Amino acid sequence: MKKYIVIIWLSLTMGLMSCDDYLDLVPRGEAVLNTTDDYLGLVESLTPSYPMTSFWYMANEITYYKKADLESYLYPLYSIGFFWDESADRYNYTVDGDIADLYSECYSRIASYNVVVENMDDADGPESDKKLGIAQAKIMRAYNYFFLINTFAKPYKKETAATDMGIIVHKKFDLEAESKQYTVQEVYDFIEQDIKEALADLPDQALNSYRPTKSFGYALKAKVHLYKGEIDLALEAALNALKTNYHKLWNMNKMYEEAIANNPNLPSMPTLWGTTASFEDSDPEHLLYQFANTSTDPYPQYVRKEVIDLYDKNNDLRYITCWAYYMPARPTAETGCVMFGSTKVKWNPGGMRLSEVYLMIAECYARKGDKDNAMKYLNDLYRNRVKTGTPELIASDADEAFKLIREERKRELVLTYNGFFDMRRFCTEFNETLTKTYVNEAGETKVYTLKPDSPLLVWPFPAKAMETSDLVQNTK
Repeated sequence: MKKYIVIIWLSLTMGLMSCDDYLDLVPRGEAVLNTTDDYLGLVESLTPSYPMTSFWYMANEITYYKKADLESYLYPLYSIGFFWDESADRYNYTVDGDIADLYSECYSRIASYNVVVENMDDADGPESDKKLGIAQAKIMRAYNYFFLINTFAKPYKKETAATDMGIIVHKKFDLEAESKQYTVQEVYDFIEQDIKEALADLPDQALNSYRPTKSFGYALKAKVHLYKGEIDLALEAALNALKTNYHKLWNMNKMYEEAIANNPNLPSMPTLWGTTASFEDSDPEHLLYQFANTSTDPYPQYVRKEVIDLYDKNNDLRYITCWAYYMPARPTAETGCVMFGSTKVKWNPGGMRLSEVYLMIAECYARKGDKDNAMKYLNDLYRNRVKTGTPELIASDADEAFKLIREERKRELVLTYNGFFDMRRFCTEFNETLTKTYVNEAGETKVYTLKPDSPLLVWPFPAKAMETSDLVQNTK
């Protein structure tokens, strides 16, 4: 018998998204799900955001435009992350803000995907739509769980993953079911199961960039294996992600040449920000487009000098087209900071781009000791990001190639979630201790250290989630 699902279409509050009752339903009007088109609409989130400004402070990518406010902890989570302050209990500041919103919005989307997976077979419509909708819902469910496990639990370590506490996993839309907190290993197993079941029915080209494609599915599979240290499997999946007739790298040279043709004076300008640079959310480089806090993200942010100095300022078109000089107007910020914030460039902070696939392939080859292939894929990307005629990147061996790849990840994936996620996985795998310097408002040079076992590499579950569930807190 046909099921007619009536959903009180909701704003799902963060706390009860992981409580024993699963959802806090706040009515916003009823929607009857009857046809496959109705269910396909749930695959494309109305709020495709992954709030992550705190990530950018933690990953040493941005600073605040007023040193005094940063040093006085006016915005506590930003300052705690920026100064790598282990003495503070971040849990006290998770009642609201971006981390609480991230938790809530991921589980809200997961609830929608569960509805699709469980009920779409009973909808009116073609079988092809049913297979498509279930596949896209499963791959998006996997992506949101991947986001959650890499934010609120320890990085994956084969030796401890089976005992490290992870996150709550809702495998079904069930208002009566009790919430269960799974281990890191169990969460990864569920993510991989969803990916495996979804891949065959994902489309080569989706309706729009807010819906996942087969290349996205393989890219996510590669990312999961890479984070688990399964290099051969990661490489195989990433190479499969390139087997596409639709997705292609953003050719920044073409954009730059067209801009100069329209305005020959542009090369004399320090940057082209706010003038001609344009990268739409519909561009085929996007495997999946998702923003951070708002659809204009990353909204103007003051980027640290350490990040800016990674760019070839004369030839790197990312620097030339995406940065702006605002320091004269903001003398209260750190010296040397530059602002990122081109509203015409859809940077895709919360999604995935094809460029990341090239970086993953290059990393896998470098880890396997294959310097030549590592540099081939690295330069395939690099040529699309620098002016024509700029010398390619050169490495003498696989270790140097890996170093160059890590630097390119910082340039290409700046102001996405990857800066923080990379910090976690590299600190854990290589037992790295990070240091940063900061000249405070009093003119004193301070050095801050982040150790590989720092509790700051895991964000605490938000306060409301802890108050309304049986979660075991993973950090402070």
